[in-house]
Amino acid sequence: MDNPVLLNKVIEGDIEAYSLLYKEYYRKLYNYGRKFSHDTALVEDCIQEIFFDLWSRRDKLKRIDSLNSYLYSAFRYTLIKRLKEQQRLSLREEHEEDATFEFSVENVIIEQEQNAEDHKSLKEACKFLTPRQYEAIFLRYYEKLSYQEVADILKISVKATYKIMARSISTLKDNIKLLLFLC
Repeated sequence: MDNPVLLNKVIEGDIEAYSLLYKEYYRKLYNYGRKFSHDTALVEDCIQEIFFDLWSRRDKLKRIDSLNSYLYSAFRYTLIKRLKEQQRLSLREEHEEDATFEFSVENVIIEQEQNAEDHKSLKEACKFLTPRQYEAIFLRYYEKLSYQEVADILKISVKATYKIMARSISTLKDNIKLLLFLC
C-alpha cells in the first residue's frame, strides 16, 4: 500500500498527488473509524483533520518510514482523542455494545458465499474477544496490514502483536468449536 513516489510528490507540494493519496486512503480509514464509532460525521471529520495536518506539515514527512502506519496511527489517535473529548463512547464501550463485524463491500460478497452457520458461529465467537484482540484482528485481516504496522498502530511491540493474534485466533477457534458443539 505504501507509495513512496506519491509521498515524495506530496512532500514537494503536488496537490494532485495529495488528492490521489486522499482518495486511496479515505475509504480504508472510514471503515476503520466505523469500528470505533457509528458517528459518521465524527469519523469523516477526523479523516479531514489528519489530511489537513498531513498537508500543512508535509515538510516533516521525510521522516516517515511507512505511510500506511503513519496514516492509521494518526487517524486512530485523532479519533480516540475526539471520542474522549466528547465523552460519547470509549473504545471498550463501543466494542462491548456491538461486537458484530461490519464488512466492506468485498467482504459482503464473501460473506454471502459462506455457509450461514459458519458465519453465525464466527460472529458469536467474536463476542469473546477483548476490544484489543478485535482491533488487532480487524487491522491484520480486514485491512491487510503487516504485523509491524499493526504493532505501530496499537503502540505495542511486534512480538506482542503476534501474541495478541495467536490468542485471538485461539479464542475464536475454541469458541467456534464450543458453539458448533452446542448446536
